[in-house]
Amino acid sequence: MKYTASVLGIIVMLLFFAPCTQAQDAYPVIFEATQRAILSAERSGVLVTLKFDVGDSVKKGRLIGKVDTGELALQKKRSEFSLRHLDIKVKNLEKLSQRGLTTTDELAEARTEKDITYTDIKIFERQIANSQITAPFECIIVRRHVQRHEWVTAGQSVVEVVHPGKLRAVANIPSRVAVQLKKGDPHTFEVHDLGISVAGTVSAVVPEVDELSNTAQVIWDVEKAEQNLLSGMKGEVRIGG
Repeated sequence: MKYTASVLGIIVMLLFFAPCTQAQDAYPVIFEATQRAILSAERSGVLVTLKFDVGDSVKKGRLIGKVDTGELALQKKRSEFSLRHLDIKVKNLEKLSQRGLTTTDELAEARTEKDITYTDIKIFERQIANSQITAPFECIIVRRHVQRHEWVTAGQSVVEVVHPGKLRAVANIPSRVAVQLKKGDPHTFEVHDLGISVAGTVSAVVPEVDELSNTAQVIWDVEKAEQNLLSGMKGEVRIGG
């Protein structure tokens, strides 16, 4: 009798908890880098420098590539010589003006010429700076679109980078389920390729439903921790219960 009672008790417990298990549905998710950028050349020219390859890590602010600036550098140097000459010229004219040996128009013309030359130097410096492609944040090179010594045009993609740190998970969830999710709700993701579970919290539910699939996009903040979780990997999340 005790044995029969125990069996009945187990059956009752299974029946009690079965609805909770059945209520949980699994949805596919994809993990994405929270920071991703396609870096391009801001001016046309020959790509004389491309220091990193796919898979390389780059610190924020490091030079990744550079378009040839030989002509700009020469123009800047010439303007710097002119500026030094004009600076001396203006000082001499100011002294002569105090003695009444030159006209105010001549002095004003020299000052204007000096200011224009100074502005030209700043323009050249800006163009030279725009010839450099630097890392906008700590990143890893995931794609190279061109090779060193190739001609690139302004706006052309050179490399694609991602931040190696924090990831996010994205999934298209049936709208009836998505509308019940709240920011900060915790969920667990199964990453079958790695055989691990990763925790995350809802960061946003996109307020738009796809007409064809009747789904809404849900985004979770995911902690990478020490696991080898990479951008582009897939997993699944169970919601409900």
